[in-house]
Amino acid sequence: MKYNTDLIKISKAYYNRGLERALLSDLSGAAEYLKKSLIYDKYRTDARNLLGLIFYEMGETADALVQWVISMNLQPDDNIADFYLDEIQRKAGALSEASSLVKRFNQALNIAQNGGEDFAIVELGDITKRKPNYVKAQLLLAILYMQAGEHIKAGRALMQILDIDKNHPQATFLMEEVKKATGKAEVERAKLENAYKHRELEDDDVIIPKTKAQSNLDRVVLYIVSGVIIGLLSFYILILPSVRRAYNTALNERIISNSQELSDVNASYSKLSTEYNELEKNYNDVSQKLDAYEKQNLAFTSAYEKLNKIISDYSAGNYEAAASEYLEIDRSVITSEPLLGQLKEVDRIMLNDGFKTVLELGTAQWNGGNKEQAEHYYRVALSIKSDDPEAMFLLARLLQSQDRTTEANEIFDRIVGEHPDSPYAQRSIDARGY
Repeated sequence: MKYNTDLIKISKAYYNRGLERALLSDLSGAAEYLKKSLIYDKYRTDARNLLGLIFYEMGETADALVQWVISMNLQPDDNIADFYLDEIQRKAGALSEASSLVKRFNQALNIAQNGGEDFAIVELGDITKRKPNYVKAQLLLAILYMQAGEHIKAGRALMQILDIDKNHPQATFLMEEVKKATGKAEVERAKLENAYKHRELEDDDVIIPKTKAQSNLDRVVLYIVSGVIIGLLSFYILILPSVRRAYNTALNERIISNSQELSDVNASYSKLSTEYNELEKNYNDVSQKLDAYEKQNLAFTSAYEKLNKIISDYSAGNYEAAASEYLEIDRSVITSEPLLGQLKEVDRIMLNDGFKTVLELGTAQWNGGNKEQAEHYYRVALSIKSDDPEAMFLLARLLQSQDRTTEANEIFDRIVGEHPDSPYAQRSIDARGY
């Protein structure tokens, strides 16, 4: 219908303005236009993808991921957002580092608000060194430098922001304050004045004086007054009556035309009102569905990050952390094909390589005489595969070697009862002594 068509046109217009702003490196201005575009058409994936790129360029990785994931759900095929997500996933530890920097920024902000400005400056300096395009961190660092009187350092931080987003409103305002404090504003003002002030006269310039025509002042005044009087008489006698007649005729025609238009409007008002109510209902239904999509995508993003964290921790040798995170997976929210594929990979790693690695670590600790650490690893292995007879038998034998007979016998009995066909069943019987 025309209502939906108008909304799409408005959305497209805002998207085009946002694209123009982005091409001119005005990222904050572009983001505002793109947000307005999505208000009128939440399904416009090109606006979501560009908004995600702007968030990513300004250091807001999590916000970028949300936009791209929503875009992929709205348009699964032939979507550039798939490439963006794949690129981030390829960078080892990119999500973990981004999450860590956000947490550190929030801690620095909290410290600064509670009187720890010096420590906050040190922390923000390290954050911006690791991620120079993190606009929020650069802006807070500049504010703290200005409070400390370090205006030159504040200017450097603000320049980093303006290199990324040349019209960033807060950075632009603060840069003017920095220029005033450092004297650069006066220097720039003087340059402008010198550029635009009038050239001074030189020695060889010639000034030509103006000449006044000599005339009889009384005669000139008489001619002017006479002309005005004749003109007024001509207007009121000859011109004004015909102008009034033409005006009245045009006014009557306009009244008749307006009356006809008003009648037509009244006749179609009821129909338009019904169509509008139907459009509003459809719009509300679509909005509710999109809100549900966005909630679903937030759960998708959270699960995506957790699965990546498990792989990252396991690759870095943090087997205990990987096992703990693996046990906390909420499988009920993992329904999409990309997540199911990633979960399958995590299961393969943890139930095979991860389980065997932790089990071997436990045996190595036992052989090295560290029975307490060996027990810890065996229990971590059982947290991954709770019914594995080998892991159960090794733990029971370790407990038996520590004279913890009651605990060991309970595990031996479980192996015999739950895994009677396993080779560890007979070994448990022998170890149990019955």
